[in-house]
Amino acid sequence: MNLAMARIAWRNLWRHKQRTILMVVTVAVGSLAIVTLFGFMGGFVASMTSSQIDWDQGDFQVRTTAYGDDPAPNHALSQEEIFLVTRRFADLPIAGIALRIEAPGMLRSGYAADGITLRGVEPAKEAQVTHLRDLVVEGQYLSTSGDMLLPMGLAQELDVRVGERVVALFEGKGGTTSRAFTVSGLVESPSLAMDQVGLVPIGDMQAGLGIEGATALAVSLADGVSAVRTVGKAREALAGLPSVEVADYFDLNPFARYMITGSTIQMIPFVIMISLMAGFGVANTAFYSFLERTREFGVMTAVGTNHRRLARIVLMESSIVASIGFVVGGGAAYGLLKHLGRDGWDLSMFTDIVGSIGIPRVVYATTSGWYWVAALGVVVCTALAAAWYPARRVSRLEPVTAIREG
Repeated sequence: MNLAMARIAWRNLWRHKQRTILMVVTVAVGSLAIVTLFGFMGGFVASMTSSQIDWDQGDFQVRTTAYGDDPAPNHALSQEEIFLVTRRFADLPIAGIALRIEAPGMLRSGYAADGITLRGVEPAKEAQVTHLRDLVVEGQYLSTSGDMLLPMGLAQELDVRVGERVVALFEGKGGTTSRAFTVSGLVESPSLAMDQVGLVPIGDMQAGLGIEGATALAVSLADGVSAVRTVGKAREALAGLPSVEVADYFDLNPFARYMITGSTIQMIPFVIMISLMAGFGVANTAFYSFLERTREFGVMTAVGTNHRRLARIVLMESSIVASIGFVVGGGAAYGLLKHLGRDGWDLSMFTDIVGSIGIPRVVYATTSGWYWVAALGVVVCTALAAAWYPARRVSRLEPVTAIREG
């Protein structure tokens, strides 16, 4: 019986090709929009977090509680605190730990000057935490005291090249101090937030600032290890050190929490709007089809077709249209997301808007079967709900009235 009704529904659909194609296009556009929206927002979050973790901050950091409130070099971790932290982390699944010192300053060349964040790193250990070494596009990675890595954009603004000298000015314990560096290499900045970060050996920063410790310990985890669980274990391990805290991704990027939460909330109106659009398109076309076929339904009722079966045929027609539209729209969305996942979307044009919140230059989309499941649930259920009223009208037709009015 169901197969027979499916055949009737299929035949009825293609008796009015333009109407059917319109319904398919409506559902396809809705499916395309929903899947693409999910894929882009998922990729946006994934690109932002991976950019910060892999190229900049590591999976989490350890710092003093005072530095968390006021990120000044004089709130750095002491040598004793660094020793205690590394010893207590011995049993954690850690891939690398690297010391860092950061301080704001001014970088001056023979032609220009610009504000900069100076970051002192341990060159060998930093390579275990981030992939900065892979970003060097000209020159070489840090090797000796006095070397500096500069983002290419900043180097162009200062008009300096590999091998040329620059002077950094920053505030040390004895007041403003200056230190000369040689540009050993240029890096392709992975995110807009790192465009103003200069990397130097940590010993040069310690000497210039007059401190022996570090403002942070950047920690990376082994592949497949849960950052959430490891951060919890790290906090338990440091429970006896009240002056030290573990900062996870959201502690290091407080705006990201609101951005991710906000983007999820903001998706809801778009999904509702797209669902209403698809539902209205199906409902409008299905109702018009009902009005156009009133006489036909009346004749079918008069020759013995029961009302429930007619209603099922109408719902089946909407189901078939919704399924075809979903396949077409979902397939187009898959191709689009694969393209954005491979080539990405360049956000450099929005530098002034997103440059300070750690968003990468290029955002890559993600694909997940759950995107299609969500789209299927939203679009198909909306289409069926939209077809409910025409089906209800069909189930209440009086044969004589339908034949006369049709």
